Amino acid sequence: RRGRPPRLTFADQVLATVLHLHVNLAAEPLAVLFNSSRTAMHRTLLKIRRLLEAQGITIAPATTPPAALTALQAQVATRSSNPNSKIKTTG
Repeated sequence: RRGRPPRLTFADQVLATVLHLHVNLAAEPLAVLFNSSRTAMHRTLLKIRRLLEAQGITIAPATTPPAALTALQAQVATRSSNPNSKIKTTG
């Protein structure tokens, strides 16, 4: 394999992808939550989605966002706006 090994464990990669598919979280807020870059998160989501599809696993989108999603969105907003927060960028 070329390049650096992934920063996120495989379990975290799957969790991020499930969050992406089930509650429709985009790569950017997931990158903030998992302390990753947006580009790395995007690659992770593509990779894990392909693995899930190859195994015939489908993650259904939530019909109504869970109440916890509001708290999660608030945490992402706090981390994104906090200048002391360590958010990796792609640059």
